[in-house]
Amino acid sequence: MEQDQQAGHPSEENALTEQAAAWFLRMQQSDANDVEQKAFEAWLAENEAHRTEYQQYVQLWQTLDHLEQKPRKKSRSTVTWIVTLAILFGSLHWLTRHEEMITTAIGEHQQIILADGTTIDINTDSTLRLALYGFTRKVTLERGEALFRIGDERLRSFEVHAGNGILRDIGTEFNVIKEEGNVTVAVLEGAVEVGIDHQNDTVRLLHGGEQLTYSAHGLSEISSTDKETVTAWRKSRLIFRETPLEEVIRQINRYHSRPVRLGDPQLNTLRVSGEFNSADRAGLVQALITLLPLRASELDSVTLLTYEK
Repeated sequence: MEQDQQAGHPSEENALTEQAAAWFLRMQQSDANDVEQKAFEAWLAENEAHRTEYQQYVQLWQTLDHLEQKPRKKSRSTVTWIVTLAILFGSLHWLTRHEEMITTAIGEHQQIILADGTTIDINTDSTLRLALYGFTRKVTLERGEALFRIGDERLRSFEVHAGNGILRDIGTEFNVIKEEGNVTVAVLEGAVEVGIDHQNDTVRLLHGGEQLTYSAHGLSEISSTDKETVTAWRKSRLIFRETPLEEVIRQINRYHSRPVRLGDPQLNTLRVSGEFNSADRAGLVQALITLLPLRASELDSVTLLTYEK
């Protein structure tokens, strides 16, 4: 079952005001990098409304400069106050505190659309906590899986907390899975900064097409990832590529309350490749016994897979 929810309904004018203010403030900073500069130029080029709104902040700053009695360097604190006041007057919905706990049942998907345009798709059997207030945009993934597509707003950072790590968005789309003490982050577009709590020397920067896994024991090496495989769950699909049978069974059990079990540990030497419908439990079991030398036995509470004799 798919559900759409919205956490706030800002006007397009307020959203544009926030974006222009955020870009103006960021472009005044000396540490703005090439990636941010290119993103800013792309935002300006999108349409005339972006350029017009941004120019208002430029003119405001220039007007302030002309009003000063003595020539002096522009104060960053002054421009910060100007932009902040403009935002507060044009975007009072920021003052609203929004906190929510979202849980999906086994086999259920949900989609959350935030006021800033961020979309969060939540997979089966997952729980996350959402906190939006002031300059805070924070999501804590307690368990399960979620796909984040971050909106255009840049004045407030977007953080995802999962396990002992903090993920900071740098304009991106990324998928996060938290299960059995491990967290896997796969970046599909843009970049994500991955850091471990209280360990500044373990920060990693992931770009599109890269992933890593971390736990209480540290971070893995960065490896490549495939967008189609990572996001297949949004279309109720499971994609396996030479995947150990034990992992295939674990994935199937995420989507169904009646578990499948392996009757022999040696079965994990078998590998599975293919694309399957995650919602069709019977079809998944049938596919396994067709592809592999297996037979299925229906017991009281589980489906048991054993070698075919």
